[in-house]
Amino acid sequence: MDKKESLNKVILITLLFTAGTVLSETFVNVFIWRLKNDYLLLITYLFSCYATIPFVFYLSGYLCMSIDRVWVYKIGIAFHAFFYFFILLYNQNVVSHLIEIGIIKGIAMGFYWFGYHILVFDYTGKDNRDSFYAKLAIISAGLSLVAPFIAGYLINKFTNYKGYYIIFTISSLLFLFAIYISTQLTSTPIKKPYKIEDLIFTKNKKWRNVMWVYFFLSAKDTIAMFLISILVYKATGSEFTLGKFIFLVSGISIITSYLIGKFSKPETRSNLVFSGSIIYFFTCMVLIFKINFQTLLIYGIAAAVADHLVRIPLSAYSLDIIGLDINANERKMEYIVARDIPIAFGRVLILILFVIFLQYINEAAVKTIIFVISIFPYLIYRILYK
Repeated sequence: MDKKESLNKVILITLLFTAGTVLSETFVNVFIWRLKNDYLLLITYLFSCYATIPFVFYLSGYLCMSIDRVWVYKIGIAFHAFFYFFILLYNQNVVSHLIEIGIIKGIAMGFYWFGYHILVFDYTGKDNRDSFYAKLAIISAGLSLVAPFIAGYLINKFTNYKGYYIIFTISSLLFLFAIYISTQLTSTPIKKPYKIEDLIFTKNKKWRNVMWVYFFLSAKDTIAMFLISILVYKATGSEFTLGKFIFLVSGISIITSYLIGKFSKPETRSNLVFSGSIIYFFTCMVLIFKINFQTLLIYGIAAAVADHLVRIPLSAYSLDIIGLDINANERKMEYIVARDIPIAFGRVLILILFVIFLQYINEAAVKTIIFVISIFPYLIYRILYK
């Protein structure tokens, strides 16, 4: 199987995986929130998940060298199905098992995303990475047009949480089908000593900058992924409206991703990231002024544009920097493990910061944390290009 055919298989697997994820991911957070209406419980689940991931990444790097990176990819997809099985098993008692399901989700994310990043590095090059990430963003946004809308409808139609159980079951089946497709991919282990210390405490300025920008990007994503969905649900009291909100935002994402795929190249990336950082800052200021459904809608649309302007060029740039190493093919696993260290720190520290704000600032905590993350995309621009 040549690189192009293998890349198409990865795209198909990503399509199935993304369909399962966007169908249920947002509603897992809302499901936990509805059971107790407590931010701290939701943060407990997220904290246990994000604290697990770096350890799984380290283990994944070792397994990829001694066994097979495609197997790591499959294990990650399988654990995503396992995660939803446990939610179905625990039912409404899931709030008593948030640490356990958080760890399971962390294992799933660690194995899946490690395998994904390695396979993308293997099957793409400097000439097609921007367009590849743009294509995946379009696929993700396209699925997000339909899946959350359907999920929100089912949750509203079937009372007593039955709708949640239906969408969690469908997600599990999609993950199992993705595992079947992944059996057609092959790879060979790389036999060499496993070492990441020199990549974490690096003297390479470009790689050190990549580490810093992923710290800020992960911190922003962690808050944005769960907080905005909860705020929309609180403002409307309807999962169906949340589904329609995601539907609209996803439509904007498709257009944005398509255009960025046309214009994003190594020489244009700095302008795209700068534009995204400015848009995101002023979008957050709208929420700081007032939080209601109208301002959340403005945020959702503008943030979708800003996020892709920053994320697509950055994703391609980081792999290009790895590719500059003459030993990149042998050390790619170690680079991906090292890159996840600041991602883990960014996620955990922003959750701790949010908890502190909730305890001591009370109602202003949400707006304060939104202001903090509004600056992060601009810091990414300054670190990379200034």
